[in-house]
Amino acid sequence: MLRYARTIASLRGIAAGIAGAILMVPMVMVLEGRSTAQNDLAAGRDVLRYFEPAGVTPGPMDVFIHKPTAWRPQDGRLLVVLHGADRNATLLRDTWRPIAERYNLLLIVPEFSEAKFPGTLWYNLGNVTDAARRPQPKAAWTFHALDRAVDAVRQATGAVNDRFQLYGFSAGAQFAHRYLLLTGAPRVDLVVADSGGWYTLPDPTQDYPCGLGGAAPEEEALRSALGHPLVVDVGQHDTKSTDYFGADGYEACAGRQGVNRVARGQFFIAFGKRQAERLKTEFAWRLIEAPGVGHSQEEMAEHASNALFAHMKW
Repeated sequence: MLRYARTIASLRGIAAGIAGAILMVPMVMVLEGRSTAQNDLAAGRDVLRYFEPAGVTPGPMDVFIHKPTAWRPQDGRLLVVLHGADRNATLLRDTWRPIAERYNLLLIVPEFSEAKFPGTLWYNLGNVTDAARRPQPKAAWTFHALDRAVDAVRQATGAVNDRFQLYGFSAGAQFAHRYLLLTGAPRVDLVVADSGGWYTLPDPTQDYPCGLGGAAPEEEALRSALGHPLVVDVGQHDTKSTDYFGADGYEACAGRQGVNRVARGQFFIAFGKRQAERLKTEFAWRLIEAPGVGHSQEEMAEHASNALFAHMKW
């Protein structure tokens, strides 16, 4: 009986330790695929669930994945793709799956669900300010969830490479360029902001999210962001001008940038170039346009991959 009691106490201690560990480090569970073991994700379609402290409440976050059959953890490249306002990570993963196979990229699509990251405040704008426009602690910014999602996938796949390419479509483009401006994107080789509705300008004199005021990095960090490779990709037929594309409460800022996504992309790049010239620093941003394409996730994905990834030294 004494031995039984000691065994139960020991098991309870182990369980308590595991519970504590779950709260302290990312937790990875495979919901689709073969097991949770490192390097044991099946090639093909998988989704991981890990513990994410950011969001309205701490809790599970899903990351959709495609691992090409030829991809190797020792030297394999990583591509992170961010969904739009529809929050449909499954569809975006399936859209990018053939592209990931073509270039042998481990495809990582975090799902910033509406329940966990509600509205434009939490997703597009990164929870940098609250609804009353009060600055939030940097630790609470949604941007940091992106890095934790990547690391959860690296843990599950055994990926050695901690650098990645970042692509965002529509609302995901808004997230992606703000991630660059406010964090410096130190692990990202290239940021592609595709079909964004409007932009935060690299201007500390305008309050966030119109500019960087109140959340602005030091001038050296701004120089670094302007010198970081960024491509703004827009469809030449993406000219709808009947709404403000996720600019809830900031319509005046968006309106000053132009009447549609094409005009706003052009404005953003031109503004960034002027800032780089003023600061006498490198400018590594550029604009590309997709002829004959509107606001199409599928067509823009192909355009971005053909125009960019095919010419990169993978």
